[in-house]
Amino acid sequence: MARKLAALLFCLLALPSSASAYTDWGQVAFVSDRDGNSEIYSKPVDGSTETNLTKNPATDQSPAFSADGSHIAFVSDRDGSFDIWVMNRDGSDPHKVTSAEAGSGDSDPAWSPGGGKIAFSSSRGSGAWHVWIVDLADGSLRQLTPGWGTSPAWSPDGSRIAYDAGGTIHVVDATGSNDYRLTGCTCTGPEGSPAWSRDGNYLVFGRYDDDWESTNVRQLYFVRATGGEGIPITSGAYYHDHPTFSPDGSLVAFQRQAGPTGNPAIYVMSLGDLAPHLAVTGPGRNFAPSWGASFAGTDITPPTITLTRPTSGTDRIDVYTLGEVVLADYSCSDSESGIRHCEGSVPSGTPIDTRSIGTYEFFVFAADQVGHPVYKTTHYRVIYQFDGFGTPIVNGGLTTAKAGDGVPFKFSLHGAYGLDAVTGTTQQQTDCASGAELAPSAPADGALTYNASQDRYLFAWSTAKSWAGGCRALTVSLRDGTTHRADVRFTK
Repeated sequence: MARKLAALLFCLLALPSSASAYTDWGQVAFVSDRDGNSEIYSKPVDGSTETNLTKNPATDQSPAFSADGSHIAFVSDRDGSFDIWVMNRDGSDPHKVTSAEAGSGDSDPAWSPGGGKIAFSSSRGSGAWHVWIVDLADGSLRQLTPGWGTSPAWSPDGSRIAYDAGGTIHVVDATGSNDYRLTGCTCTGPEGSPAWSRDGNYLVFGRYDDDWESTNVRQLYFVRATGGEGIPITSGAYYHDHPTFSPDGSLVAFQRQAGPTGNPAIYVMSLGDLAPHLAVTGPGRNFAPSWGASFAGTDITPPTITLTRPTSGTDRIDVYTLGEVVLADYSCSDSESGIRHCEGSVPSGTPIDTRSIGTYEFFVFAADQVGHPVYKTTHYRVIYQFDGFGTPIVNGGLTTAKAGDGVPFKFSLHGAYGLDAVTGTTQQQTDCASGAELAPSAPADGALTYNASQDRYLFAWSTAKSWAGGCRALTVSLRDGTTHRADVRFTK
């Protein structure tokens, strides 16, 4: 079942393969109680360093990266009530942006795409939870939903906000109008924790199984932004929550725990195969991930790739012979933040692929420490090792032969590649002095053989007595796309 769903999602989403295309891995912020209380940690997805960003004896939770990856909103009670705070991505400059009313609290921050506003859920006012919006420029507050609302998620275009309307996923315009239910099914388990895809075409959300009150089993579901019942993308006796998308949209991270009492850990899953992989586990409980893009900061210049071998230009391409050992030669540099990735089709200093004939692409990908990606692509060609025709043929000159006799064209390709390595033999009349072609080419009569003990091909050209006194060129065409010509003067 999971395999069929993965195939369906792959077709629906047309996602790039993370193995063949660069993705901005960015960082995942998450909550951990490994130090005895809830703190906000971050971890580069392509590295192992986990950093405590908050380092505060208060309870810090619900991290949310801004769209550009520069800031993290979070919830903290360090000032006496649970309020929305904002800090830089490295944990510096934490400052409060909301102040909960007495007996109430704020939670679930979600940034607007432009970074100027934060949607959040709050129990201020009536004591019931609603979705609110704070304007970071002046601190002004606006209640978005008149009814129950938690876990807001802002669409990438900034026009809509998805939220948990008390067990069902709703979508409302950012102005507060046009509120409607997104999901519908015959199930009885409550829904929540919606997350928009990076392109805004679909959402992932959590839904409890029908027997959730005894099992605590909750799966993640896929649903188009136009609505629908939803397709499960996780399985097993686990509780899944807090889906968050990678910056390129091909992966999703989420919290997973076994049953009601298992320690939560953070998993990453490709939407191409729906196979979860553990990303953050112990010590302690690790949960509520938010995936942020690499932040450019003051580094606005992409890295430089120097590709020396193989290389090509507008009028040339490197050509190598079959089986030739050719070492790739490239390097990457960045004068501002430094290089994080410098990867080619093969590592620099190791052999490129020359195992078969053909034209091949060679690429180098580089990214600096803040995530600026650069690609450089070139092509090279692999051909047979052809060293010329053997005696009696004069390579680069005129061979003399008697008209009507067979003319042996012997050559080696340094290996037995079958008679179909020769794709054609043609002949045409030429000017004996200049070698200029005097007539269109025509198939050359003769027989092609291969002598394995001598590793030699032989094309015995059958000539005509009428060719006496003139010259002709024989051209051998090979499967690698090359052609090899020899000129013959015919005597009586």
